[in-house]
Amino acid sequence: MNLRFMSNKAFRIHALYWIAFTLFFSVIWGTYDHNYYRNFMVQLWSLPARMFLVYGTLYVLIPRFFLKKKYIKFIVWFSLLLFLSAILQRVVMLFIVEGRHLPYRSEHYFKVTEFMNTLLDVNLALILPFAYTLYKFWNNSQKKAERLEEENQKLVKDIYEAFIYLKKGKALQKVLLKDIIFVESLKNYVKVKTTDKEITSYNSISAMEELLPAERFLRVHRSFIVSIGHITSFSPTQINLQGIAIPIGRKYKEKVKLKLGYY
Repeated sequence: MNLRFMSNKAFRIHALYWIAFTLFFSVIWGTYDHNYYRNFMVQLWSLPARMFLVYGTLYVLIPRFFLKKKYIKFIVWFSLLLFLSAILQRVVMLFIVEGRHLPYRSEHYFKVTEFMNTLLDVNLALILPFAYTLYKFWNNSQKKAERLEEENQKLVKDIYEAFIYLKKGKALQKVLLKDIIFVESLKNYVKVKTTDKEITSYNSISAMEELLPAERFLRVHRSFIVSIGHITSFSPTQINLQGIAIPIGRKYKEKVKLKLGYY
């Protein structure tokens, strides 16, 4: 994510966060020496290094490494980013803040104690954004998982309840798709074998092929359409459906192999 694509709402939230962060620590440190303006300026000049660390972590390291579970790379790159942020902070403090807003200058630029304090200081700004970002990704993942579960349940329900009507005499008989094992052509009629009965209907095998959903049924012979869900085993020449052997026509061999993944 690039910051220039940030929405107006997101920009306002980010701006409020940095204002609140700056004012909060200005007041906290200001209570020590009662010089609130000086502490405000120190916090203000600390923003570049803090923002460099925060946005580098949120918009580069987290999506590129952390969310992809590349934790070692994330730690390495985060350590480097934190180190660079601390250097930037030390440069700003040494050449802008100290002597102008602070009545002293550091004796050593890379003094261990001061550099460690700088690391902790720039890292403070990352705690809340980092926690919030991880929570947001976790929450979105949960919602996505819930949506997928709902869609799966709906799909299962649709599959379970899907049906067709077959003409038998003058009546139309309802047949659940899940119960159909195969359809056999009998000249001007078709025999529909289900899990509990056989139905002979005035229809053509071609019309049945168009009527039945292709993702669940497969034409394997000029006289047979089989239910993929009821296939127990198959070979290049025949398909077995719960003990019933159905031949595979020469014309349909390649289509069957492709659909069933035969190798």
